[in-house]
Amino acid sequence: MAPGHKRKATETAAPLPRKVLKRNQRGRVERETVQFWDKHSPQIMTPEEVKRKFFHAAKRASQLKQFKLLYEYERIHSHEVRLLFINPAKRRDMDLFVSIQKFEDSDVGADPKQEYEDSDVGADPKQEYEALSYHWGPGPADKPVFLSSREVLPKVPISDLAQLRVLVPDYDKGQRFYVRPNLDKALRYLRHTTEIVILWVDAICINQSDEEIEKPAQIAKMKSIYNKASNVCIWLGDGKTDGKNDRTIDFQAAMDFSQRIIQLKELDKILDDIKSTRSWSNLLDLMRCSWFSRRWVIQELALAREATVHCGDKHVPWQEFADAIGLFALNFDRIRVLFRQSQEDTIFQNYKNFDELEPLGAKVLVDAITNTFRKNADDSIFEPVSDLETLVSSLSFFESSDPRDTIFALLNIASESVLPEPSIPGVVKPPQPNYQRDILEVYSDFLEWVVYSSQSLDILCRHWAIPEREKPGGRKNPTPLITLPSWIQTILKSPWGYQEQSFNGRINGDSIVGKAGRRRYNASRWRKPEVRFGARRTPFSSPQIIEGSTALVATRQNFPEPAGTSTSHRLFVKGIEIGAVNWTYGPVSRGVVTKECLEKGGWKSQDRMTKVPDKLWRTLVADRTADGENPPPWYHRAALHCMALADNNDHIGTHELLDRGNSADGRLPQIVTEYLKRVQAVTWNRKFIEATPQINQQAPEPNGLGSQPINMEPYFGLGPPDTVYGDRICILFGCSVPCILRPCLDKVKGSSYYTFVGEAYIYGRMDGEALAMLSVDELKYKTTEFLIL
Repeated sequence: MAPGHKRKATETAAPLPRKVLKRNQRGRVERETVQFWDKHSPQIMTPEEVKRKFFHAAKRASQLKQFKLLYEYERIHSHEVRLLFINPAKRRDMDLFVSIQKFEDSDVGADPKQEYEDSDVGADPKQEYEALSYHWGPGPADKPVFLSSREVLPKVPISDLAQLRVLVPDYDKGQRFYVRPNLDKALRYLRHTTEIVILWVDAICINQSDEEIEKPAQIAKMKSIYNKASNVCIWLGDGKTDGKNDRTIDFQAAMDFSQRIIQLKELDKILDDIKSTRSWSNLLDLMRCSWFSRRWVIQELALAREATVHCGDKHVPWQEFADAIGLFALNFDRIRVLFRQSQEDTIFQNYKNFDELEPLGAKVLVDAITNTFRKNADDSIFEPVSDLETLVSSLSFFESSDPRDTIFALLNIASESVLPEPSIPGVVKPPQPNYQRDILEVYSDFLEWVVYSSQSLDILCRHWAIPEREKPGGRKNPTPLITLPSWIQTILKSPWGYQEQSFNGRINGDSIVGKAGRRRYNASRWRKPEVRFGARRTPFSSPQIIEGSTALVATRQNFPEPAGTSTSHRLFVKGIEIGAVNWTYGPVSRGVVTKECLEKGGWKSQDRMTKVPDKLWRTLVADRTADGENPPPWYHRAALHCMALADNNDHIGTHELLDRGNSADGRLPQIVTEYLKRVQAVTWNRKFIEATPQINQQAPEPNGLGSQPINMEPYFGLGPPDTVYGDRICILFGCSVPCILRPCLDKVKGSSYYTFVGEAYIYGRMDGEALAMLSVDELKYKTTEFLIL
């Protein structure tokens, strides 16, 4: 947009009434699958139609290339940037005509010091611009954007003219490039009727096919590009989606509603007004826009001086919209009561599908942006707050079309981005963007850097990685298919999975190891990691991590590679084995803790016990609160009350009890509700396990007789849902929680190894007890180097 231009708010009509649907005979609406409101409905075509369409597209591309109708990028230097100039148009349906110009970095954007200092006489003003933040979205890049400069194109022979008119009917409009449907809409809505709009758009201003030089260089300086923009335009869409109802009126009404609820004097009235139910529901639906799922928007928004949210013709300031999201989350319990009372099935579904807002991308984004940077008074960046490991693990369910952007999209907003050069001893920066490396190399580089910088192996237990592809990448992303090793945990095992999956409820229990940098347990008793990363290059090698070895390369003859793996899949970790799993139950389904699990924990319902065994109630909550603190004293009293709420089969159904507790006739004491929420968050989809302790009967003693067998009770705790009989419970040096490894044997290659199953809670072995009870000689004897693939 031209400098100084102000966008004008548009009037929005009242929402159209929705049709009220009848519920079933029981008066209930069953849970249904919830998706992003702008989810694309795939077009189903026969094989013949696919072949015909592909053949037509190939011929069309050939004609465009032959007659130089496609815009060709000229490589720009790392100190240059492209800007998009959009010509004005009277109507939205008119063709898009633009020009692309390159500038020196020093010649664009507002100078943050300029507002406070006198400008130099005669100095040339810098070119201001806005930056676009949007979801690339589905659909092929088949929407033309024409270059306004009329370059002389080669003459078309008469013999080729007929075919060109069929394949490219608008060939006479000159050079063009093609964009996806969502970007096409954004450019049309942001285009002005009388003034040129100047934007920076990643898909256009970066040559996406140049992954070797230009793309990494431009991505590395996006921190500067977004922070120097006069405004960041957040494009949520226009409310129209293929195969779905037109939600334009609903969502523009929600934009207006967001302005009402930030008037705090009116908020309580709105929360108590049943007439506001539909408005709250519309706002929740708008927060399910796929823009809130993109990983790149985190840095785009965190770096913005100012930002505006756009939905069709309507726009509001981001800060006001963010405040509305925060107030919605703060008052969600009251709003959910309104949803439950609604007679409209579409609204009542929001009550059934959303038990809590913790995994909702809109809320997570607002919380993350608030705590990502400290900024100066002029909104220029002052200092990043969070380190890269924290950002990657806490923002894991934000998606990216390229899995490598799991790391690269967050580099610019991590605290390590302002570290001095790595030539200074003890300072090592994280791996930089390199799209020539495959996903396993990028993930391994990141993981090894985390181990080096944090002196901890807890990253092995965190579910942070976007899974590998199932299909080969296309021309713009040709990286090969890779099978990830078990020691790289993907977000599919996280509590909520992908953000779209989280709309339909919890998938797994909360992380036992907890957040990065906030150690909850101390199972390895402060021991440093002792780890080797197979035959990979090791840019972060350190004697503090790799003890007793200067050679980091494992020879093939010593460790034959199992089928489907390579040396890059190897991880060598030192630790001790403390037990073998001999019993499992579960996974826990819908939060139901069965009688058998309760009895394994020491509960005897027939005895009318007046005290819940520590082993049981502490295991049910992993002996910590949701914030990672020691459990309060009233947890035991709440646990005893829960036992009285068991059903006829002596099972504890946490989900059912909490749902019943939301009704007026089933209200539970607050401490019981809080305890049940914690039990549900810990046990969901986990297995209760019991393990036989490993007794060290052969460790040398000074008298040479060896240790005497000790009668020990079986270990009791919780493990991942795929834990099986025979899995090993291990303490890996440098990891704050016990881990479960599975011994494997490749019969063809004759090699033995382990796979990483996941983290575990083992009662009585979370705070270093397993190592503290061993003498120096016993610990040395029991220490094993595990090969994990």
